[in-house]
Amino acid sequence: MDQQTPPRTPVLEGSTPDDEIKKHQTDGITITGLGIIGSGHVLAPSKDLELSTSIKAIVNSEAAAMASAGQLVFPKAVLYGKTINRVVKLLQSANGLDKIVRTIQYTSRLIAHIMLLKNLHTPTTSTAAAGIRRQFGLTRRLLRCFNNIGQINVTINLIREGRQRINNDFMGYILELIEGLGYTGFGIADSLGYLPEAGIMGIPYKGVVDKLAFHFWLYALVASIVGGLVKVMRLRRRLGRYNSIFPTVEQATIESTSHQVESINENENEKVQILHKMQELPPTPPDSPIPATQVSVNDAALSVVKGLEEQQFNTGLNVIGNAADIIFPLAALKVKGFSAFSDGVMGFAGCISSAVGMRKAWKATA
Repeated sequence: MDQQTPPRTPVLEGSTPDDEIKKHQTDGITITGLGIIGSGHVLAPSKDLELSTSIKAIVNSEAAAMASAGQLVFPKAVLYGKTINRVVKLLQSANGLDKIVRTIQYTSRLIAHIMLLKNLHTPTTSTAAAGIRRQFGLTRRLLRCFNNIGQINVTINLIREGRQRINNDFMGYILELIEGLGYTGFGIADSLGYLPEAGIMGIPYKGVVDKLAFHFWLYALVASIVGGLVKVMRLRRRLGRYNSIFPTVEQATIESTSHQVESINENENEKVQILHKMQELPPTPPDSPIPATQVSVNDAALSVVKGLEEQQFNTGLNVIGNAADIIFPLAALKVKGFSAFSDGVMGFAGCISSAVGMRKAWKATA
């Protein structure tokens, strides 16, 4: 098959093609070649439009066409680069590094228990499992020593905002304050208990300090679980209010990909007022010179519902992670029914809470 010949560059009378190219080069246009780009886009030099501008316009149009067709616009190298950057951020943060070490610690504890049940343990594997459990535990305690400064600052800010928060949400504030004080006390006692465990220096009443740390941790977890359940109930109540005011929100969720959500005309003004009130958004001024953006009420309600559902899901995951963590202080305090848990149960619970914490730390790197 003969290759299609690209159209020739228009040449003025009395001039040669070389002279015309030199003229364009002196005008600030560098011609590297001609050809057909994309589908139906032909590039040719022009005095009024630079070649780079034409290339950018064609690339943008092609990218828009690919995006509308659902194709991948960015190359894989860009996606890999973003993932690597997020991994680097995760490793550089103290919280992310703590979650990685915690995941390895409890995963090895669970695997060691499974190997013990299957009679696969050897002296080498037993020594390795004990070393991971001790050394990684000390590493996490060292990392928590630096995280306690931020927790103390959060608790101080909670105390300063006491009057305003109590008037708005008394129960939520009290639970959050108990959680903050519990984690602050746990951090201080845990840091003091780290010194003799690491062989740095001895402290008096070490057993009392360790027991006090587990008490603070237990109080913080209980307050966090109760506060999380209360928040989930409130979010469900708000979602119910939205579904009662906007009965087509669920249908809009299904049809959101095709952008064919039908608007409801009855009681439209009342719905707009309620939506603005629930979102705490100021109404558009009546005499504004800038025309208001035409946004469907159901589309706005759909975005709010999606945000509430995401908050509810994240809060529920945190409750699950804290419920899995609560068996550790209960077992350390030798509460009846919890002190006899095996390493398999403790390792499995630690893996669940570590997965929840790892997910939260990973989302923070976005």
